[in-house]
Amino acid sequence: MSVPANTRSFRIRLALQTMLVAGALVAVFGAAAWWYASQTLERSVDDRIIAPAQRVWSRIDPFTTDEEFKTIADLVFGTSPDRDATHAVLVVQEHLHGKTIFATPNAPKDLDVYFRSCFPTSEEINRAPPEGAPGMSPPGGRRRPARHHGDQFDDLLGLPPEPDSAPQTNRSLPFRPQMPMVREPSTFTARSGGIDWRFGAFSSPSYTIFIGLSLTDFYAEVNRMAWWYVGAGALGLVLAGFGALWTSKRAMRPLERVVTTAQRLTASDLAERIHLHRDDDREFAQLIDVLNGMMERLQGSFQQAVRFTADASHELKTPLAIMLATLDDAVRHAAPGSPEHERFLSLFEEATRLKQITQSLLLLSQADAGRLPVHAETYDLSADLARLIEDGEILCEQAGLTLEHHIEPQIKVRADRALFRQVLQNLLSNAIKYNRPQGCVTLRLTTEDSAAVFTIANTGPAIPPENQQRLFERFFRGDTAHTRKTDGFGLGLNIATELARANGARLRLVHSQDDETVFEVRMSVAT
Repeated sequence: MSVPANTRSFRIRLALQTMLVAGALVAVFGAAAWWYASQTLERSVDDRIIAPAQRVWSRIDPFTTDEEFKTIADLVFGTSPDRDATHAVLVVQEHLHGKTIFATPNAPKDLDVYFRSCFPTSEEINRAPPEGAPGMSPPGGRRRPARHHGDQFDDLLGLPPEPDSAPQTNRSLPFRPQMPMVREPSTFTARSGGIDWRFGAFSSPSYTIFIGLSLTDFYAEVNRMAWWYVGAGALGLVLAGFGALWTSKRAMRPLERVVTTAQRLTASDLAERIHLHRDDDREFAQLIDVLNGMMERLQGSFQQAVRFTADASHELKTPLAIMLATLDDAVRHAAPGSPEHERFLSLFEEATRLKQITQSLLLLSQADAGRLPVHAETYDLSADLARLIEDGEILCEQAGLTLEHHIEPQIKVRADRALFRQVLQNLLSNAIKYNRPQGCVTLRLTTEDSAAVFTIANTGPAIPPENQQRLFERFFRGDTAHTRKTDGFGLGLNIATELARANGARLRLVHSQDDETVFEVRMSVAT
């Protein structure tokens, strides 16, 4: 039995389903991990903005000059503002006219709309302490007052207080009294000149300072993580697929034993059983046990049917022999042409037919039980076919048919001569019976690839496609009504198949179409 072309492999389907589920889990986990990592990196960028903002805020006051802003930018960012660096920028804009008080050379020039949206409102400015409150140094003041608990900037940013003393460098500026912060620091992302920037806005009553960092490195890191997740996910899917294949292979081993054993089962040998291993899973062990029980019951039923057929056929031989002898005597003693003679002759023909059916059933029961007596010998099949052709010419002449033959000489086979001759006779008989008037029967014997190939063709009507698969079934006849229009009882091809198989040959229908039906018998050439 062939496997349908569209049958899907359970192992492949299991592997694909495993990869699908694993892929969904990896995709969800990767998306969540990527989002969390992106948020963490974004918070780290904000922290990198807040840290220098605190240092800038502690060194400015409402009277800080442009030169002092340059020095502060150089001190805080560690790079001269005269150089065209793009990793950090400082912009200071006053609120009243939106004028830029100071900007590093690399600061974007087209983000004023974003900057102004971060200015504090009039209400926020009015609520702030005045910038000239007592304790604030004059513009040139160079003292740093003691820090006190609850500093506005530290409280808003959540940063620890700075130590009272800090190491001085040649370019450092003294700390100044902190200006009041009129609103919570805010952050935003903007794009300028093909570069994405992350800005932090810190507002005093008079102006707002903006500290920005380029997001180029941030996006590079995010993309690197994304590719890492994609690569790891793809590797995980491949490993999951191979793991599913390996697991399914181990799980399917009991089923492979079931298939292998079932393929070895034949009608003549139902004694095969599926072996049960100690490491088989419980579900497969139950399946194997059920199948073994089913095969045991089938074997018992089949053996009982074979014994019944053989016994019945054997027991009918003697009564039929007596019946045929009695009818033969009655036919010979009845007056020719009399009603008694015709009646006895009809009974004799029916008894002969019954004897043929009985002999065929006995032969098939022996084949089913594996007890068919086969006496193989090496003989010249070409010479044996010559005698069959002589009988065939007589039968074809009586039926008004033509017999053609093409036989290669000296083709030897090893088989039971009598049984194999019956195979060929059955085929020749069918080719003559199922032919059209004035038709033709063609016999061929050739060798192909160390095999003897016998073909027989006739010019009868085509066999319907729905009947071609059932031709070799027992008692199947194309005449569904089982009338006597064509003599036969539906066992000829089945017997020929069993006898061919017993001799190591294979009988098959090559094709059947209008005016040509071809059967083939193929077997090994004797060496």
